[in-house]
Amino acid sequence: MSLKPLSYAHIMAIADAWRDMGGTSEVEIGALEPLLWRDRQYRIHDVASMLTERGFKVSMTTNGQLLDIFAENLSHAGLSLIRTSWHSTNPLMFREISGGYGDYSRFMRGITLALESGIKVAFNRVLLKGHTDDIPEQLAFIERYKSRLKLYTLMWTPQSASTHELFYQDWRSVVRASVLPRTIEITRVRKQLGRGRLRFHLVAGGSVEVKLGDRLDRSAHPCSSCSFKNECEEGFGDYVRVDPRLHLYFCYMRRDIGFQVSEYFGRPEALKQKMREAIGNVDVDSLLATAPLRLTVTPFCNFNCRTPSTQRGWCMEEPGEYAYPKIRASLLKKDKP
Repeated sequence: MSLKPLSYAHIMAIADAWRDMGGTSEVEIGALEPLLWRDRQYRIHDVASMLTERGFKVSMTTNGQLLDIFAENLSHAGLSLIRTSWHSTNPLMFREISGGYGDYSRFMRGITLALESGIKVAFNRVLLKGHTDDIPEQLAFIERYKSRLKLYTLMWTPQSASTHELFYQDWRSVVRASVLPRTIEITRVRKQLGRGRLRFHLVAGGSVEVKLGDRLDRSAHPCSSCSFKNECEEGFGDYVRVDPRLHLYFCYMRRDIGFQVSEYFGRPEALKQKMREAIGNVDVDSLLATAPLRLTVTPFCNFNCRTPSTQRGWCMEEPGEYAYPKIRASLLKKDKP
């Protein structure tokens, strides 16, 4: 049976359960592509508005392709931040990385509308060997809008293993060539459960961030038993995630460490105890105090991002019951929400 998006009622119930349990005020509406979400008369800006009215600080991760439709409504809904991937300023490369579906001019129009409507936009870029010459052009845009650009090295996943070495680009040489000449200050930041980051503050405004290679202690349960622990570069519990199955989990490479959250709606103490049982000696109270709630509201996407000239997708959801462009082409209409 194919997956369906989270319903508006389920999103409200998840948010209420998270609040009643003492979770952070941060909620991210996340992947696959939230701008495709709909439930009867509701659209994604209605979700953002509902969460904002409940006292949450709401952000969204989107590929940006439909922002030209939704930017104004999202601004009125109180959305605080948009995160989007901007892997190239070359329209042909942008389209190729998106799996052949990305319209670069529409992407730029959408993010510009979002910025000019008052929504902050943070950009992510995966560094690919042989495809970094355009970063100065990107930095000029970051400076103009006082935005943030995060540079990522190509993450090893079971899906990317075969092309990882071919496209892996270390961030240091890119920063030396393109970022340091525009930098006025460097600071170090670190999440409680995540890896450290370096933040390069640009002279003309805006910043660039990179993740450091420092490894976290993997001796604690559940990382100690994970078959990916030698390759994994993420911190356990950076987010608490809920997907369209209503499955709550703590690491997107370990769906087995999780449970059906709907069984605990209206029972915050029971939900917290179930989290303790799921993650062992990880401090649940510290996790709730620091980790944002990330909602995968829809199993649909209008991109299928991949390394150039390959059929190997990046998305962690690709092998599962998730739907990509050819399957859900009807969702790409430019109708007003």
